[in-house]
Amino acid sequence: MPRIDDGAVAHRSAMDVLVLGARGTLGRLVHEQVAARGHRAIAGRRGEPLARADVIVNCAGASVAMALGHGWRGYRAVDVPIGLAAVEHARATGARLVYVAAHHTPALRRCAYIDAHERVAEAMASVDGYVVRATGFFAVFAQLLELARHGWLADIGDGRARTNPISERDLAEIVVDVALGAAGPREIAAGGPEVLARRELFELVASAAGRPVRIVRAPVWLARGGSALLSLVHPRIGQFARFAAALATNDSIAPALGTTRLADYLVSPLQVVGRRTTG
Repeated sequence: MPRIDDGAVAHRSAMDVLVLGARGTLGRLVHEQVAARGHRAIAGRRGEPLARADVIVNCAGASVAMALGHGWRGYRAVDVPIGLAAVEHARATGARLVYVAAHHTPALRRCAYIDAHERVAEAMASVDGYVVRATGFFAVFAQLLELARHGWLADIGDGRARTNPISERDLAEIVVDVALGAAGPREIAAGGPEVLARRELFELVASAAGRPVRIVRAPVWLARGGSALLSLVHPRIGQFARFAAALATNDSIAPALGTTRLADYLVSPLQVVGRRTTG
């Protein structure tokens, strides 16, 4: 997939853009980017009827935080109803719908986290819908940085599986390009500029911590067993733990549409700007 650039964006009058999940990591940046381009950004609020808009951008879904206090229900129970409601609203109003899903290989399709996204994507066939499937966000590694500053990190497997995570700022610009642009591919895979093994990713985080960091590796079989037990007491954490274990043994590489390097991001996440000014 070629890089989406300014030339792909249609010059249209100001539009109303409804952003679902506008309080989340990506949704907040999409909301800001829509407004910065001179359009009206409307934040969708949980429990309220969906506002009428020219475009709907669905960044909403259950949290991927591996900690208590972020919700209990699994991804199918949360993401699918939100996604199907957005599809129905787009169908009823004629709005363009852009959905942010997860890039994956066939081996990951059965994971609840991926399956929930793909059920929504499949339901979008009958609307003016576009699916952007992204690899992991840099923000995940920024969270790991806090652990690294305490002197340790934990990973799964032998560290050889490869991926190219993307800056959420880069991804927000890609999503808004699709939302505001002329007709284009209905499905887009988006990753960052560097393909790195998990071992390299964790070493970058350790290096950014500015102190010696011990990286502890758990066997994949132990992670899989632990995720099954976790699912019995906390479905969401258990389901994401299973997805994390699957990522440890499968490459997940998408076309390099982002331009921001992870090492630059880790130095100062708030100062890294979007791909338009970094290439």
